[in-house]
Amino acid sequence: MKLYKNILPLILLSSVMHAATLKEIIQSTLANNDNIKTSILESKAQQKSFHSVGNIYNPTANIGINYSRLDLDTRTSQVKSTTTGFLKLAVNLYDGGKNKAIKKQKNYEYKSSLLNTETISKETILQVITLFFQIKTIEANINVFKEKADTLKAQYLRIQTKYDIKMVTIDEVLKLQSEYESNQYIIEDLKYQKITLLENINLLSNKNIQTLDNSTLPEISNFDFQKSTHIHSLEMSINAMDENINIVSSINKPQFKLENNLNQYKYDDYNEKILQDLPDRQNQFIVSLSYNLFDSTSKSKIESTKIRKLALKQKVNFIKKQEKMNFLLAKRKLITQELKINSLKSAVEMGKSVYDMVKIKYYNGIVDNITYLDALSKNTYNKALYKQALYNYEIAKANYYFTSGVDYKTMLKMIF
Repeated sequence: MKLYKNILPLILLSSVMHAATLKEIIQSTLANNDNIKTSILESKAQQKSFHSVGNIYNPTANIGINYSRLDLDTRTSQVKSTTTGFLKLAVNLYDGGKNKAIKKQKNYEYKSSLLNTETISKETILQVITLFFQIKTIEANINVFKEKADTLKAQYLRIQTKYDIKMVTIDEVLKLQSEYESNQYIIEDLKYQKITLLENINLLSNKNIQTLDNSTLPEISNFDFQKSTHIHSLEMSINAMDENINIVSSINKPQFKLENNLNQYKYDDYNEKILQDLPDRQNQFIVSLSYNLFDSTSKSKIESTKIRKLALKQKVNFIKKQEKMNFLLAKRKLITQELKINSLKSAVEMGKSVYDMVKIKYYNGIVDNITYLDALSKNTYNKALYKQALYNYEIAKANYYFTSGVDYKTMLKMIF
């Protein structure tokens, strides 16, 4: 037993030392979360797509070889077999602004994907912070109900002893036993809730977390509301739609193209007496200017894109109002939680005083066990509410910070 008493503090100390901090969990989330990784890869893909259209003149160089053969009703003046090696160079001097619009569109899509990654990262971090303090709330409540369990067990043993010597009736024993078992059920349910939330935070952070430290968020006030990265991302998408309209419209503008073809020929199976001076090498330079007089699809495509753009603008306007509302509500929630903490602190002190008085009266036989258990339950309930309010205040701070629209990287520097 003495050895156990010496080892137990070391075990508890080791557990505390290995408790995960909120900062560590967030860092692991940013580095290992699968959704964030996926969004980063999608941004890289958009970047490559943008680089692929970097030159708006779209120069091309092709090299190849052709072989052709004539059979059946061929004339004696025809070459039956021809092999052609070619080098073809081409450049679009003007394509109605199509390639320029494609380049801009890809750039807007790339910027939008970067902003979307930041939005996903911020939302995931807020999830992690919320889960962290929800777990701390449950841990605190488990401790509160364990304290109640210890008290109930002690009372049960005391009343059982009295029952054994016929000083009390069986209903008093059963009442305490029932209350104790109900309390144990609450504890087990809270433990299950804790396991569930731990599994969720492990999933988000991709880290095996068993215990949490007592991290809290700093007090930061007077944030100015800013447009979120989500809004900026949607605005980039609107700009990309404008460029899509330009791409479709380009079909109705002049097209100016230069081509140069260098061909090397080899002939077989022909009448050398009739066919002489066949060219061995030729260079062909082509300048083409074209204009589309009519097409049946571009107008509908443009109208469709304009309607989708209008719908997205309406969505952006709604989200702007929603984010401003959420920020103001988060600020109000923070103030409300501060008031709630002060109120519950007084309730805890009052509940403890009442419980202490009822406990003395109960021991002296002045009040019955129903009055005693009611005072004990109210005392426990007030403690649980107070602990919950403390951690809900931390969640309220996080919501206030992250609904302000401040860049999440800047925010992390401020809170850690």
